[in-house]
Amino acid sequence: MFLKIAASVLIGGAIGVVLGYYGKCSSGGCPLTANPYRGAVYGALMGAVLTSVFYSGSADDIRDKSSKQFQTYTKGKKQIAIHIENASNFQTKVLGADVVSLVDFYSDRCPPCRMLAPTIISLAEKYDGEANICKVNVDIIPVLAQRYNIRAIPTVLIIKNGQEAERIVGLRSEGDYSNLLDKLIVKEQR
Repeated sequence: MFLKIAASVLIGGAIGVVLGYYGKCSSGGCPLTANPYRGAVYGALMGAVLTSVFYSGSADDIRDKSSKQFQTYTKGKKQIAIHIENASNFQTKVLGADVVSLVDFYSDRCPPCRMLAPTIISLAEKYDGEANICKVNVDIIPVLAQRYNIRAIPTVLIIKNGQEAERIVGLRSEGDYSNLLDKLIVKEQR
């Protein structure tokens, strides 16, 4: 990230110098074209800002962060939450499951999603064996977010028999998720 910002500062500064030298502003008030020095400063600033705003990291960076975060979803050697890695994994672990599945659509860059993570882990421990508790990173598998019309994150879907039964958008208390799971698990056992 640092190298990309440094390169964009240099490139922006160089473009600003050229614009400042050749594109003389008649009033002298234009930030980029008033003189080469001012052009260099404004060009460098714009390069740094644009790079930092639009740089989201490579897919490998996102996967690395996601896999590090995934280690928290295990208890000892036992996996207590299912980390969905691709669409076919979702098909088998969620849609083809014989139990109710709670699916958290999240992003590592989303502060409310990080606030929800301990609740999801707690639910995974509480419903171990009764329900699948799954996490889908929308940065890694955007096709699933599109398929389920996920417009805001975190969004939690509860899927029963391969169909969406409930949807919760935003942060809620653990009790809200538990109530929905309890209702659907009890109906399934009857």
